[in-house]
Amino acid sequence: ISYEESKGGYKIDIGHDQFVSADQPSRFDFLLYPTDIATSSVQGDIFSDVWVTITQDKKLFFAGGIAKPSFGSTGFTYVFPKEGTYTISARYEKNGDTVITTEFPLQVLKAVDASQGINPVILYVLLSFAGLIIGMAIGLFIPRKSKVKEETKDNK
Repeated sequence: ISYEESKGGYKIDIGHDQFVSADQPSRFDFLLYPTDIATSSVQGDIFSDVWVTITQDKKLFFAGGIAKPSFGSTGFTYVFPKEGTYTISARYEKNGDTVITTEFPLQVLKAVDASQGINPVILYVLLSFAGLIIGMAIGLFIPRKSKVKEETKDNK
């Protein structure tokens, strides 16, 4: 999933997880390119870093610069402390000058309660037991050759 916006001759694309939940890591990737790449006069890197803020009801939760790496995507991982609607703001910069800015709302879901899930050890034991039962059932129903039948065929 991503937030996309065309603005000021650029296409802004901020990718993020489909479902963002509190207390779970969420990845954000920041892309920026000319709206019309074929006719753009922009050469080379459009931005060198992104200044990102995450707020909720005017309370600041995160503010920081994300440098564009020479290889890979420009992004970071963040864990939201609680559910609700947050505002993600991004200011794309090149060598300290602002290229373009944007912001969008992001709905963060309630934290997943791990105690409501099944214990992985219990799940492993149950699946192992089920595999054993299935294996035994297959073994009982697949016909086997007996030595007595083979010996009588050889004697004839």
